[in-house]
Amino acid sequence: MRREEKSDLISALQSSLQDANGVFVVENNGLTVKEFEALRNELRPLVSVFKVVKNRLMKRALKDTNFEAVSDMMKRPTAVAVATDALAVTKVLAKFAEDHANLNIIGGKMDADVLDKDGIVQLSKLPSLLEIRGTIARILVEPASRLARVSAEYGKKNQ
Repeated sequence: MRREEKSDLISALQSSLQDANGVFVVENNGLTVKEFEALRNELRPLVSVFKVVKNRLMKRALKDTNFEAVSDMMKRPTAVAVATDALAVTKVLAKFAEDHANLNIIGGKMDADVLDKDGIVQLSKLPSLLEIRGTIARILVEPASRLARVSAEYGKKNQ
């Protein structure tokens, strides 16, 4: 890679980090190309970048950003996911790592918290925002629907 290509890659990574709400680091030792493509396809709608990148270049891109602490996790060949929906990325990574032993989650950073593998797995078990909204809507609608059912049954009884 020429110097101009490296600087272009670093600036592209820095611009994607500005819009990110999470960065996750995984080691993909022993994954086949087909398995890695499957992971990439699952992550595509949730990340701005998911790629294997030289650690030195990624560390330069992370410098002076909110995600600079992630650079300490990059010691061996890694793939980096720059997330636009961090909670959903944790779910995908945890499920994929569970199904494929060759994928090793190193850690990441989401909002202000630096996470290790266990932290990412714990976050993946939390319900998504959409699931929480559905639960709240169901809780709010339940009493009214019960009242309507009781009223309808009472109306049938008097006829």
